[in-house]
Amino acid sequence: MNIERFYISKIVVAMLFICVNIFAQEAGLSEAEKFYGTELKSPKKVQHPPFEWGDCTVCHTDAKGEEALIMEPPELCAMCHEAKDTKKFIHGPVAAGACTTCHNPHESDNAKLLVASSINELCVSCHQDKDAFLRDTPNIHPPVKDQCTNCHDPHTEDHLYQLKADGKKDLCVMCHVDKEIWTSTVTDKHGALDRPRKCLECHDPHGSTNPKFLIKDTSKELCLSCHSESLTRDENGDKLLNIGKHLENNPDWHGPILWGDCAACHNPHGSNNLSMLNKPFPRTFYEKFEEDNYICFQCHEKEKIMDENTTTATNFRNGSSNMHFVHVNKEKGRSCRACHDFHGTKEYPHHLRAKTKFGKINFPIRFIETENGGSCAPACHARRHYDKVTPKVNLK
Repeated sequence: MNIERFYISKIVVAMLFICVNIFAQEAGLSEAEKFYGTELKSPKKVQHPPFEWGDCTVCHTDAKGEEALIMEPPELCAMCHEAKDTKKFIHGPVAAGACTTCHNPHESDNAKLLVASSINELCVSCHQDKDAFLRDTPNIHPPVKDQCTNCHDPHTEDHLYQLKADGKKDLCVMCHVDKEIWTSTVTDKHGALDRPRKCLECHDPHGSTNPKFLIKDTSKELCLSCHSESLTRDENGDKLLNIGKHLENNPDWHGPILWGDCAACHNPHGSNNLSMLNKPFPRTFYEKFEEDNYICFQCHEKEKIMDENTTTATNFRNGSSNMHFVHVNKEKGRSCRACHDFHGTKEYPHHLRAKTKFGKINFPIRFIETENGGSCAPACHARRHYDKVTPKVNLK
């Protein structure tokens, strides 16, 4: 027992010693080093070869290195180092020949003779707006948090901001390969990806206060920044519905609209479903009913459509006869959109449309609500009534 206590005490002392050393090291770090890290710290001094050789005359006019340089940077540096200003876009310090803004010409505690112990700490010493951004923004893009040089070349590049590829999309898909494959192969593509800023139309590449680095607070707000105007659907010149105007004129909104979550139903990168929906939905007015072909069921109970007779699944019934089943669940079933508007309505309850489009005909539904049911008289049949308490007999 005494031997066990002896070894336990030794372990405790060792752990305390390690902790004290860690705390001492932490205490010696600057605030920037604590925040940005010290991944460039070298176990020993990194010395510029001429300085290490003790031959000051490589760069200076005197042997002690106290007199003027034999020529000014960047020409001086280019005597040994490959030129760093050979591409279209040149980083400011490089263009100014100020190599020593980032590199110590003699020795440093950091790799590549850098004057800071991490890439990001070095970058924000000039880009101070990004320092505040990185400290204050809750959702930082991982490559940015790691180091700026994941995307930017610190010297020169052929792309704006010295990015390693075009920053509107090409740079993004260097990592997000799955998105490149997806967006190029889906049948229903999002036109935003063809707009001038491409990925940047929706995402901030550095970070955001919002999930997915979105530039707006909600997906609805983001979508309406484009979908509050008339947009062309395809090469045939067909126009998309102006959703912003539609929602303004139809204030009884569908749940996802109320939540501000267009992405609950639509995939903003495109999909293989109608209107970029996340899950299948009939593409035509009439279609054979299949349970797996309705995105609606991710929120709404299947029994609303699938139970032929019910007194609980829906109020749209004539006695116990489920009128949803009558309309939808058949070989030639009507899709939900024949009667319902998925964004918003005004005149009728239950998100019923004022008019429905069949081919080139846009005919009114003419719905009338009653205490226990209602009636409608669209172009497809004469007025028919239903009542969940006292079933109606429709002769026509």
